[in-house]
Amino acid sequence: MTKYTKILLPTLYLGVIAVMVMSVILVLSGVKSYISETPTYEWTLDNVFEETTVPVAKETNENIIRPYIVDGVKVYRYFYDFESDDEKKQMDSLIVYGETYMQNTGVDYSSDEIFDVVSILDGEVISIEDNEIYGKVVKIKHNDNLISVYSNVKDVLVNVGYKVSQGEMIATSDKYKLDTNVNSLLHFEVYYKEKAIDPESMYTLSVSDLK
Repeated sequence: MTKYTKILLPTLYLGVIAVMVMSVILVLSGVKSYISETPTYEWTLDNVFEETTVPVAKETNENIIRPYIVDGVKVYRYFYDFESDDEKKQMDSLIVYGETYMQNTGVDYSSDEIFDVVSILDGEVISIEDNEIYGKVVKIKHNDNLISVYSNVKDVLVNVGYKVSQGEMIATSDKYKLDTNVNSLLHFEVYYKEKAIDPESMYTLSVSDLK
């Protein structure tokens, strides 16, 4: 190895090392400059979702539906209207239980076949009881002022506290023990502000009309 080689190699190594060190310094300087010039963002779940998400409203049918969805169901006994001038309709709206006559506070729907009973609106089941005349009774609260009552039913599919959807099956109709000629019957009542109203008068209404 010559004298020049001994001097040249260390000098070359030092030059390479110096270039590498300068490269690292330049890279770090550029990163620091980029960070200092870039706006600071605070990324949290609240920030991400607060401005970019749009609440999706539940699509519900506001129109009140009948408590059944099959054909062949008819009115067996109408609501007793105290203000009606139709005496025959009033007489036909009386319930005979033994020697007692009672005004019908709902509408009785009958059919030749057992039929599904559905909720007229979204709501919450608030009670399920047994009644001497109408057997099993399911009561659903739809808002602070509106309650529907489904009596003379069987095979109940809901429990107290259950959130029911409009049109959802809650039970089936049952035989009517006060009249053996009726194969299947649902006694249906609606209470608005704690007062019984004629169910047949509300199927053209929406839930907003009864708030």
